[in-house]
Amino acid sequence: MNDMVNPNGAVLTGFTPVQMAKPIPQRITLELTAYAFAKAHCLNNGITDDEGFAQVYQTVKEKFDKYAVSPAQIRQRQLVYFPKLTDIRFGEGNFDVADPEPEEAHLRLFDIKKDPRGADLKVRHESFARVVEEGVERMYAADAPAPDDLIHVTCTGYLSPSPVEHVVSRRKWFETTVTHSYAMGCYGAFPAIKMAHGMLVSSRCGVTPIKHRVDIVHTELMSAHNNITEWRADNIISATLFSDGLIKYSVLSEEELRRQGLRGLRILAMSEHLLPDSTDTMTGVPGPYQYVMSLSPLVPVIIKRHVKAFVVDLLQRAGMDFERDKDALSFAVHPGGPKIVEHVQEELDLSEDQVAISKGVFFEHGNMSSSTIPHILMQHLEEATVGTRIVCLGFGPGLTITGLVLEKI
Repeated sequence: MNDMVNPNGAVLTGFTPVQMAKPIPQRITLELTAYAFAKAHCLNNGITDDEGFAQVYQTVKEKFDKYAVSPAQIRQRQLVYFPKLTDIRFGEGNFDVADPEPEEAHLRLFDIKKDPRGADLKVRHESFARVVEEGVERMYAADAPAPDDLIHVTCTGYLSPSPVEHVVSRRKWFETTVTHSYAMGCYGAFPAIKMAHGMLVSSRCGVTPIKHRVDIVHTELMSAHNNITEWRADNIISATLFSDGLIKYSVLSEEELRRQGLRGLRILAMSEHLLPDSTDTMTGVPGPYQYVMSLSPLVPVIIKRHVKAFVVDLLQRAGMDFERDKDALSFAVHPGGPKIVEHVQEELDLSEDQVAISKGVFFEHGNMSSSTIPHILMQHLEEATVGTRIVCLGFGPGLTITGLVLEKI
């Protein structure tokens, strides 16, 4: 490991996740989500008798058994927009959800008794703003010093001014520049890290005053966009795969990291590009009620086809050789679904230990979109037995493949 300080170097550190709702066991989310799908179908199709509902519910359950992400793959998920278990009443094989408390009414976006389409996009954004502002406030101590720059990453809420700008203004951090990095889905951490690196380096070229710290804040509330009105396979997958995640971390200059005596992940190389013939395999577009997401079963296949060539090139940028150095590396792979990490592991011929953290984060949290990679990197930094150098890979709409080579210092 090189302990020399690179004047243009940048390091990731200070990972701070925030939990906005108690995670719910996956087996319970599957039962309640299937029930909501069945209720929505009956309401939309005028089915009011118990026998008719039972038949619909059985059909939905069969589809969930076939397509839903199972508890063996995800143990639990944080879902801000999901009934609290204390609000759920069970009786004679049915569920019922109590009315929310007045101060929590903004968290109830769905009504399976009246209109299963739920709240419109404007109302969802108003609730998103309230949850995110609270979450960002909790990321920072009351007397926290202001960062030089702050990058807000999300694919689940677009507001101007953003909730992050409201927090920055309320704290009177008027010298902090807020930059928004939106709509890039699961790979959103990578462009944000690249921007943060550029902000630090450009400040040393006289373009701006010298900067030492850029904070990146991820606020993904995937549960705000669940759609319970359609039985498509990809919609069932989305409803049982994605979860909510909020996390903050800092990109520091190497000299600032040393000055504070912190540990971090030094950026050695970055790369990103689109994959051919894949633009329609992963999409997200705004609809009247929620963002409509689609996932093709071809996504893992396309990633597997291209990942080795991408990693070989990425390591060359860091002065490394794939075949020579592979076994000494750890891999932080975005688990877009149950099979993504396995496909990457197989194609690169990696051991179970090399991808254990990626699989573990997916099992414990589900897919938190752009927040997932920071959670994985946090564990790589904290885990003493993990190797010094880490290959970080992400995938998202486009279809985009992106990567970092990092070094623990």
